[in-house]
Amino acid sequence: MKKIVFIFVIGLSTACFAGPGGGHSHGHSHSHSKPKISKEKTGEIGRYHIERLVKSGKIEASWKSSTFDKSVKKTFNGKKEWIVTFDNEKVVKNKKLYIFLNLSGKFIAANFTGK
Repeated sequence: MKKIVFIFVIGLSTACFAGPGGGHSHGHSHSHSKPKISKEKTGEIGRYHIERLVKSGKIEASWKSSTFDKSVKKTFNGKKEWIVTFDNEKVVKNKKLYIFLNLSGKFIAANFTGK
């Protein structure tokens, strides 16, 4: 009886240490890079970040009613980025806001100079 219990416990413990994906290839057949977003999607993401920046007090509330201008890809330090621009005629200065996104749509920065 002790032998049966011992074999059962050993069998159970090795299954526990095997971890997920046991018996499968350990090679990577998929990419870890995130999919690139479309030009149309950049405006939506930019609008989300305007809302976020207004809530945090980094830009004036009038930016909520700003208008989308354009999205263009540019290269900075060897990396391509989206630059999404919005116009706000309700402010006295800094009437254009530039939002920088990586090609996957992740926020990089925002400023009024475009640089």
